[in-house]
Amino acid sequence: MSKPRKITVIGGTGYAGSAIAREAVKRGHVVTSISRSLPSEPIPNVNYVTASIEDAGTTIADADVIVGAFSPRGSNKGKLANVYAALASKAAASGARLVLVGGFSCLRREAGAPRMLEGESFPPDVPAEVVAEALENLDVLNNLLADTTGVDWLFVSPAMEFSAWQPGEDLGHYRIGDEVALFDENGRSAISGIDYARAVLDEIEHPTRHRAQVGVAY
Repeated sequence: MSKPRKITVIGGTGYAGSAIAREAVKRGHVVTSISRSLPSEPIPNVNYVTASIEDAGTTIADADVIVGAFSPRGSNKGKLANVYAALASKAAASGARLVLVGGFSCLRREAGAPRMLEGESFPPDVPAEVVAEALENLDVLNNLLADTTGVDWLFVSPAMEFSAWQPGEDLGHYRIGDEVALFDENGRSAISGIDYARAVLDEIEHPTRHRAQVGVAY
């Protein structure tokens, strides 16, 4: 069994954040969730703290791992890059690892190709708020790639089908790749919340990549 770690999940009540918090507690880690409000169904043994996204960094002083899983929606819109840049500085100073939930559109179709957001246009039926979120995620990734603090970061992009509206099934397995998107033999890119969380916790417990983007899919 891996050594228990103190893991702080910022955005720990959202789809990805709650899945990661649940899996972390299941594995015996000490988990704190930071969010604007408390969940209606709290996960047993998770310590819930309410704070604005701007103040979230004040709650991570003793964390071994900081997981960023908040979405730039509502009052958080336009704040993702600045908040995560501040977290990167704090993590570098404290020696914590920074693991961020990324976006599918930040991946590449093939090695050497532009990232999807850089080389493709979104279909006209994609809501404007989804496009805005994807662009904010790309800003975060570009900041990490240019980072000079030395923070040990990991940007974990889920498959294309990954959301509360496409929860998927608990299949108990996953594939992890680099910055090139993963698709199955039918051309589908999907991952459930629980299997994505397993990939994140496996990487936290037994790191294989540092200061890198990875993709997770079946």
